[in-house]
Amino acid sequence: MKYRALGRTGLEISEIGFGCGTSAGLMVSGPAEERRAAIDRALERGITLFDTAPVYGDTLSEEHLGQALSELGATPIIATKVALETPDYDDLAGGVVRSIEGSLERLRVEVLPIVHMHNRVGLERMGKSPYGSGALLTLDDVLGKNGVLEGFERAQKRGLVRFIGCTAFGGDNASIEALIDSGKFDSIILNYSILNQSAFIDGPTLNPLFTYGRVGARAAARGMGIVALRILEAGALATGFDRHPLAANPGAPDYAKYIEQAQTLRFLAEDGDPTLVAAAIRFGLSNPDVSTVLVGISDVSHVDAAADAESRGPLSAEQLRRVEALRAAGFV
Repeated sequence: MKYRALGRTGLEISEIGFGCGTSAGLMVSGPAEERRAAIDRALERGITLFDTAPVYGDTLSEEHLGQALSELGATPIIATKVALETPDYDDLAGGVVRSIEGSLERLRVEVLPIVHMHNRVGLERMGKSPYGSGALLTLDDVLGKNGVLEGFERAQKRGLVRFIGCTAFGGDNASIEALIDSGKFDSIILNYSILNQSAFIDGPTLNPLFTYGRVGARAAARGMGIVALRILEAGALATGFDRHPLAANPGAPDYAKYIEQAQTLRFLAEDGDPTLVAAAIRFGLSNPDVSTVLVGISDVSHVDAAADAESRGPLSAEQLRRVEALRAAGFV
């Protein structure tokens, strides 16, 4: 396993991040022995970053991750999140601190290395963000008085959190740019995959709500760590295998189209593997600005598949050239 800097934080994290989300399912609904075995194997393979959130399984992901790490006596880098809801509008900063305190208790640690704001940011408040977790917040909700940033700073002063980040997966691009330009956030979680490269380059995408106006390139230029999620596009790049029984159905309206687009990339499948998992992971790591790619883990075999892909390094120049030709044509 190789390691990369998380932007300007000084943290070195594994190129593969262990995704503990609902889409993979293991940390939410998997048996305790399987959760522990997968985490143990990940640690053996050199994975040092575990990404979770209170909303994953209504806190179950955090609870189960904390339990397994405690039983294994392991202290990797844990990244969790804060997703504020409408009842928090009257005290956003306090809501951030309360969320972090709950996460610390469930994860059985005294300090969190990284906490990301899970909420999306838009032009006006909305009780439920169209995509993602929590309420849709405004820029002032984040940067203004008694806002999200103030809550993060309170937690940092108390020694509960070291570094903080924001999220780009849905939301308003201009607002995301403002968060980046504020210089207050150390890292950003963003949607980046072989099928959607708009966080770094211009070009056609399936859905304008998932078109990111090069916010990843903007964040990298300002020294922020880049955490890539949806590297497999909710499983569309893993077609060929039935979905794991623990994995959630993506349910996205564009999912079938993503699968259709993935078929144009079959030339990247290697060694008889009917999926594009390895190629998708290697593509994400071909971008030197990416600090880590999050891979949702449903069982131990997924750990080895991700680590084996990482060990092969980035895609070749010729493979990237062919991918770029397809991307420019809209993967048709």
